Amino acid sequence: MAKTSRPVNPSAPLAAGSDDPLESATLWLQANGKLVGIGVAVVAVIGLGIYGVRASDAKKQANASTALYAAQGALYQGQADSARVALQGVIDRYGSTSAGEQAVLLLAQSHFDAGEFAEGIAILEEARSGASASFSASMDVLLAAGYEGQANFEKAAEYYDSAAKAAGSSAERDAHRLAQARSLMRAGKDAEAKVLFEELRSKPGSPYAQEAAVRLGELMASGR
Repeated sequence: MAKTSRPVNPSAPLAAGSDDPLESATLWLQANGKLVGIGVAVVAVIGLGIYGVRASDAKKQANASTALYAAQGALYQGQADSARVALQGVIDRYGSTSAGEQAVLLLAQSHFDAGEFAEGIAILEEARSGASASFSASMDVLLAAGYEGQANFEKAAEYYDSAAKAAGSSAERDAHRLAQARSLMRAGKDAEAKVLFEELRSKPGSPYAQEAAVRLGELMASGR
């Protein structure tokens, strides 16, 4: 005679070694339902937090762009003093954004345009350490231009070298190397300039090879 099966006690713990995955999952959820609910709630809160951060960041970027646009308007209308105040405001409030970094470049350039090279250099030097990778090369190029304005060509060559190392393309790198070589030549460092001019002249496909050859020829003809 067949044995009568005993009903399963739903409150009894799952026997050790059970290999029924559906039964295991069901019993675990029954025993830990509150924990699962908490887990779902935590995930939901994290998701809302991430969305909030992204929304806040997008709003900050938009506000920074609007402020930069207003400052540029004053700059292009020749209102240098008003533009500088506005650009400094963008830097102070939104310095970590791309608009804030663009404001640094524009503010420094406005000083260079007025012949105030020391002031522009100071602005760039202060912002350079915290600059993003996409703006560091631009800041280095502008710093080099500032030092050229002061006739400090050796220092300008250093910043062109830094810009070349951070360049995002071969053509951009070659442009900075050519500017570096020109600054070295003007600083009287002919041997170093010749090395760079020669590298560019012999580089296949470089848009700066021809000018490098001309500059190299000038150095050779002058006996330097």
